[in-house]
Amino acid sequence: MRLISFLLIILLVYACSRKQEKTLSPDERKAFVQDSIRKVRQKNFENTKINSAEIIRQVLESRQPGERYSVLNDELYASILLPDFYVENGFKPLWIQHYDSLGKVFQMVSFIENAEFHGLDPNHYHLKAITSQLNAFQNDSTLIYNALFLSNLDLLLTDAFFALASHIYLGKVDHENPEAQWGIQSKKPVPALYNNLKKMLSGTSVALAFKRFYPPHPGYEAMVNEAKRLKDFIAGDFTVTVNMSALSIKPGDTTEYLSAIKDKLAFLGLYKPDTLSMAQVYDEKTVEAIKKLQVQYGYNADGAIGRNTLKALNMPVKECISKLYVNMERLRWMPDSLETRYLLVNIADFTLNMFQNNDTLISMRTIVGNNYRETPVFNSRITYLVFSPSWTVPPTIQRDDVIPAVIKDPGYLARKNMIVYNSNGKQVDAGTIDWKRNGMRYTIRQSPGPQNALGKVKFMFPNKHNVYLHDTPTRGLFARDERTFSSGCIRIEKPYELAKILLSDMPGWTDDKIRQAMDSKTDKTVVLKSPVGVYLYYLTAWGNSTGEIHYRTDIYNRDEDILKALKQKSQIQGLAISAVL
Repeated sequence: MRLISFLLIILLVYACSRKQEKTLSPDERKAFVQDSIRKVRQKNFENTKINSAEIIRQVLESRQPGERYSVLNDELYASILLPDFYVENGFKPLWIQHYDSLGKVFQMVSFIENAEFHGLDPNHYHLKAITSQLNAFQNDSTLIYNALFLSNLDLLLTDAFFALASHIYLGKVDHENPEAQWGIQSKKPVPALYNNLKKMLSGTSVALAFKRFYPPHPGYEAMVNEAKRLKDFIAGDFTVTVNMSALSIKPGDTTEYLSAIKDKLAFLGLYKPDTLSMAQVYDEKTVEAIKKLQVQYGYNADGAIGRNTLKALNMPVKECISKLYVNMERLRWMPDSLETRYLLVNIADFTLNMFQNNDTLISMRTIVGNNYRETPVFNSRITYLVFSPSWTVPPTIQRDDVIPAVIKDPGYLARKNMIVYNSNGKQVDAGTIDWKRNGMRYTIRQSPGPQNALGKVKFMFPNKHNVYLHDTPTRGLFARDERTFSSGCIRIEKPYELAKILLSDMPGWTDDKIRQAMDSKTDKTVVLKSPVGVYLYYLTAWGNSTGEIHYRTDIYNRDEDILKALKQKSQIQGLAISAVL
């Protein structure tokens, strides 16, 4: 019936213009007819939009309390944003403004399909329902004049935009859930979803509109691109098996395993084979490729092929992609902006970096908590230092480590420069205590000195975990690849250099005075003139501004839970937002 009406309108227009047509050339006559057809089609489409607005209004008014909106049996996410957005726009469909202009629709479908490379499931954003509608349209182009088709498609696209933009901006997984083990407060401003959607529909491309919601971390987009690249490598991935009869394969060695190692390096894009190389010789070119691999995975770049290097070489491509997905989500949990001066401690990377704006002031290695006393993720501010600190042994360490050592060796406390105090704060002779029965009734404190577990200075940022940064007398551990040896606090490689930077705006603290304070036999507390932000976070993969990708071992086995949560369909985090956006 709609087609018949459409043809009648065309004939009427054509008949009314017959006199004018007689004076037109054949090309002008053709253009005139085509223009008339376009005007009729657009008029028909405008009428369809009016009818679609009524359908959208009915959908948004028919929801019962406690229910979610639904289109084509797909539940919608944005139960607050959708009605506010459509009310503001008179309930009109907005994604298709002209009967033959579906560019934004197909751009949106393409972005939803590529959501997988952000670690998000495209099917969680109405992909099947939207593509089903578009497939129907390809089979029957007159659906563009069907008000129900137009309204359903518009609601699905708008809800998909709100959901996907929210998940890219805020994260899909609830990072405030204790299971996420993420205590950093993001404090992000409310996302301007309305404004961005309007700008995008009026001109900006869909891809550019979504980039506004990306985390500001310079390597986020590099991680997305790497996930796309690696997907094509999954089918060809393979494992190199090496029987390690020696501790490692060293530069210059000859072994039958080098041929397979070179093949895997070439597969990873780290090595270009040539006809001059001897397949079984560990030559200089292969050493350079191995060093690149070691840097990429955070190992000492010594060129020796040991167990850790083989683990990196054989990391499955699927696992690399999963790491990228999990850590993109963690980046989405980070704040958009930090203090002028701040420290970043990546627990999984065993590193500390201090920044002033975008400039790196200092970098160093760290030692973090072991598997039984994991270093927590949170943020705070360094407000004071303690030079030549004493160390009060925490109850868990006293129970699990110190008391067993004292029972085994009565001279342990004296050698460690430790003093025992009763509940009244009075010093007690350790030899008079029944350590097996009453050991936990006493407090043990280690005096300042070369053996003090906190070294020569500690950096304090009050927090509920009682975690802080500190020096250590055990310097050799910094040479290890994986450094999980502490009881939760972070031991740092360059304590003097960090103290010097933190005190740089306090002129009285000269280099000599800092050295003297660190070597004193009594502790000294110094309150900072300018507190510094500190962020203890956990990334097992990241990119940088030049596109380089790095991977680290999931030392606390936290990635799998986040990966599972990403695969689950969830509601929009943080979108109980008013219509003021």
